[in-house]
Amino acid sequence: MNNMGQQHTPIALHRVTFTYAGATEPALRNVTLTVPAGQICAVIGRAGAGKSTLCALCAGFVPHFFRGRLDGDASVDGLAIATHPIAELVRHVALVGSNAFSQISGARFTVYDEVAFGLENLGVPREEMIARVEWALQALGIDHLRDRSPYALSGGQQQRMVIAAALAMRPPVLALDEPTAQLDPPAMAELADVLRALSRQGMTILVAEHRLEWVADVAERVVALDRGAVLADGAPADVLTDPRLCERGIGWTRPTKIAAQARTDGRWPPNRPLPITVADLVAGLRAIATGQHPASAQDGAIDSTGVQPTSVQRMTHSTEPIVTLDEVHFTYPTGVEALRGASLAVRRGERIALVGRNGAGKSTLVRHLNGLLRPSRGRALVNGIDTRTTTVARCARHVGVVFQDVRNQLFARTVRDEIRFGPQNLGFAPEKVEALTETAIDALDLRDVVNEHPYDLPPARRRLVAVAAVLAMDTALLVLDEPTAGLDNASIDVLARLIDDLATRQRSVLVVSHDLDFCYETLDRVVLMRDGRIALDKRFAELDRAQMEALDSDVGLPITLRLRYVNP
Repeated sequence: MNNMGQQHTPIALHRVTFTYAGATEPALRNVTLTVPAGQICAVIGRAGAGKSTLCALCAGFVPHFFRGRLDGDASVDGLAIATHPIAELVRHVALVGSNAFSQISGARFTVYDEVAFGLENLGVPREEMIARVEWALQALGIDHLRDRSPYALSGGQQQRMVIAAALAMRPPVLALDEPTAQLDPPAMAELADVLRALSRQGMTILVAEHRLEWVADVAERVVALDRGAVLADGAPADVLTDPRLCERGIGWTRPTKIAAQARTDGRWPPNRPLPITVADLVAGLRAIATGQHPASAQDGAIDSTGVQPTSVQRMTHSTEPIVTLDEVHFTYPTGVEALRGASLAVRRGERIALVGRNGAGKSTLVRHLNGLLRPSRGRALVNGIDTRTTTVARCARHVGVVFQDVRNQLFARTVRDEIRFGPQNLGFAPEKVEALTETAIDALDLRDVVNEHPYDLPPARRRLVAVAAVLAMDTALLVLDEPTAGLDNASIDVLARLIDDLATRQRSVLVVSHDLDFCYETLDRVVLMRDGRIALDKRFAELDRAQMEALDSDVGLPITLRLRYVNP
C-alpha cells in the first residue's frame, strides 16, 4: 500500500477546533487524537456531535471544501491538512461519505469502471489497476454487478460500490462515515472482515458509525464525541460501557443494556464485566446457566433479555386492505427483473418490517405501494383502485413514502414550510393543515428547529424532517425506507414512539430496514424478500424455529431472538 512504509503518524490532531463558515458554535472543540498505523478507530456520538466533520477533516474536505475557521494542528500521513490541497491529500487518504449516491462520478457506465475511476485519475498502471478492481469487487461481494449501471443498483449495493472504489485506491488512511447505513447484516459482517484484513496490512481506518453493535465487533479503539469534544477515548470494552454514554444520549450496545438489566434483576454477577458484543453476552449467560456463577444462576437466564416482540395486535380486520399487491412482477427498462410475483396485503393498524438482502427488491416493491411504479404483470391496488387506472397524486392520499435518500424530498426554506407543504398540496382546509403541521413537528421532536432551513440541519435530523413532512399528509399507511440509517439512539426512540402512536390510532406503518433489532422491538409482522419474491410473511411472535432459520440464513436474527435460538 502506498506510503505505508514511511514513518508518519497516519492521523495526528492536536487541539483542533473547527467552526463552519456562518456557524456560531464549533463543530469540533479542542480535539486531540493520534491514530497509529494499522488501527481501526471508531468514532461514535449523537447526531451533530462532529463525527462527519472529523472524517471530512482527515480527508482535507475540511477546510478546503467545507469552509470555516480551523485552529490547532492537523495532519494525515505526515502532511499538514491546512496547507495541502485535496488533490494531493487524495493519494494519502480516501473518504467514503454517508451518502453513496452523491459519490458516484457520473462519468462511468458500469460498476467495474466506476470502481476503477479513481485509479485512472491517479495514473495507476493498467495491470495493477485491473488487479485492484477485481480484488475490491470480490471483497465487497459485488463482482456479479460489474456490468450493471451504478444507477441501476439498490442503495446498499451503491454503498458497497463506493466503498470498493475507495479500497481500490489502497490509501494509507481510510475514513468511513456511516459505512453500514444501507448495508444488510451479512454485508456488514463482510465489510468488518475486509477492514480487519486491511488493518493487519497496515491501513489506518477511521470510521464514524451509529451502529454500536457493529463498532463493538470491529473496532480496536473507540472515541466518543459530544458536541464536538472528546468525551471518552479508549478500548471498546471500556468506552462502550461508560455510563456517560447513556447520560449524554449516545447509549449502549444492546448486549450491554441486556446484561445491565440482568444485573439489576440479579441475573448477572456484579463482578462480571458488562459485555459489548453478542458473543460476550452469550458466553456470560451460558456461564451463569451452567453454574459458573451459582449465586446468580437462574432457570431461563438466557431468555432474560427484557425485550419481547410487539405482541398486541392493534389492527381491525377491515374488509378492504389499504394496499394489495397481487402477483406483482416488475422489470426495469435495463432488463433487471426486480419483482417476480410478489404478493402482499397491508391492513389498518399493522406494523410491518420489510427485510431482505441488498438488491432483494424491497425498494422496488415500496414504489408500487403508491403508484410510482406500475406492475409489468399482476396488480397493485391502493384503497381498492388499480394503480394503472389512477394517479400517484391520488395514491398519495392513502400512502405516504419516505425514501432512503431524503434529499429528494426536501425543498422548502424552513422546516415548518417543509412539513406544511404536503397537507397544503392535498387541499386540506387551512386550519387542518396547521393542526397536522404542528402535530408532526411535536411527534418528531422538531420544535427547536422549525424556522431553520432543512439543509442547515445534521443529516439525521433532516431525515426526521422528511418523516414529519410525510406524516403531516395524514395517510392511512406510512412507509419508511431505511428510517434509522444514520440516526442516533435518541432519534430512533422518537421514531419508535411515533410508530406506536400511529398503531393506536389504526394507522399502518411499513418499515424497510436492515436494523433487525429496531424491527423486532417496534413492529409486529416481518416480511422477508428474496430475489424479488416474498419468502416469509409472519408475525414476530409466531415465528417457529424453521422460520427463524430461514430469516437467519438471509439477513440474520435480532439479538433477542438469537439469544433464544442459541439457548444451551
